[in-house]
Amino acid sequence: MAGGNKKVKKAMETIATNINDLPNEVLQYILSFLSTREVVQTCVLSQRWCNIWKFVPTVHVTNETIQHCQKLLDHVIMQRGDVSIDTCHLEFVKYFRRENRKANKWIFHALSVCKVKELRVYIQFQDFFLTITNQAIISGYLRKLELDSVKLEANSLDFTSCPLLEELQMGYCIIYARKIVSKSLKRLKMETMFFETEDDDGWPCRLHISVPNIVSLTLLGFDGWTPLFESMPYLAFAIVTFNDECYDTCQYSSFWDCGIEDCEGCYAIGDHLNGSVFLHHLSHTTHMELTNDCRMNMNDSISTIFDRDLKWCPLFRNLKTLLLNEWFLENGLRGVLRILQHSPALEKITLKLYMEPKKIVENEESYGTMEQPFVMNHLKKISVKCQKEVMWVKKIIMTLTQFGIPHQRICVKEIPRSSIISEMTYLQTEHNLRMKPYKCVLSDLKAKAER
Repeated sequence: MAGGNKKVKKAMETIATNINDLPNEVLQYILSFLSTREVVQTCVLSQRWCNIWKFVPTVHVTNETIQHCQKLLDHVIMQRGDVSIDTCHLEFVKYFRRENRKANKWIFHALSVCKVKELRVYIQFQDFFLTITNQAIISGYLRKLELDSVKLEANSLDFTSCPLLEELQMGYCIIYARKIVSKSLKRLKMETMFFETEDDDGWPCRLHISVPNIVSLTLLGFDGWTPLFESMPYLAFAIVTFNDECYDTCQYSSFWDCGIEDCEGCYAIGDHLNGSVFLHHLSHTTHMELTNDCRMNMNDSISTIFDRDLKWCPLFRNLKTLLLNEWFLENGLRGVLRILQHSPALEKITLKLYMEPKKIVENEESYGTMEQPFVMNHLKKISVKCQKEVMWVKKIIMTLTQFGIPHQRICVKEIPRSSIISEMTYLQTEHNLRMKPYKCVLSDLKAKAER
């Protein structure tokens, strides 16, 4: 027995390895999971560790002020030499506009010299957004770019010189440009954006977005005119949420083109007779979610851009799954019925009916363009999610059956009120915290523009 224990002990001693016995490549990989400040501190461990941190392929600075991390970033980015960076995450707190030059210096050096593949810039500002220098972003290595609370102008949104860029995420950003361009982009996400776009004469115009190879689009709320997307033939996945800051609103009519010249929502841009602004470019998608912001109260300003486009409803030839919430009820079920009528391959529909709308139009005019009934050969299920199957929900289900949807394919799922309130409270609290400094800056910008 004793002999057996000796053999085990000897075997364990043989395979035991000190961390210093690991090759440099393994150590660099392990260190890449730490913050950059922690990585640099390893240089005091021994002679061997003095330079290992210089070759770690990540730069990760979070929850620090620019003043506090200036020497650190000058060291690991500006004095890095020809050692490339795989991922660079910069998250600054208490940012002031006077620090703009320093931040841009690190960002563009990482892009042009350090060959960064994934760049994330997140700002918690005190007086203004981080303004990205108005110059073209040139990188033959960049694959993913995430920007939060930054201001971008025309040249910085031309990604023609980033041939490998596949994913772009922007949140709480201000866009001062007429166009976003990328031929390589596959995934685009924009959340709580501010679009401030003007033509040569200073008149408002729509932001044009040219991303012909995109497969996934997420647009979650914005302040400004609805952007105009160019052809997206490969789009397969689209999530779109409109809030009450969208300028495409009509105060006088639920069916658009009110005829009142002073209505900015209908006539300020001048494209009210040019057909679909938004939905037409989603016509190739297989999965689509069209919702209003659950943090806002139901009102016309949220729903009108969808209602407008449904006048020229495209054919959703490939659409298989669809999710809608209460916005379509403002004009009866005209919205959902038009989409159903133009989606021959649709298999599943989800209707989230958490909040009772202020009104539900239930007259023949709202269904005037509908053919009654219509057949959907591929439809397998309509899932209705609501707090309770109350009368207004039952009326919706009844209307669907009148238009040819078999009752047995409609499934009602009651969601506990506490779950809905908890989710909405969390979203509202988080949104308010982010929006407080954001709204102050935007109010100042709008006041200056009006002068």
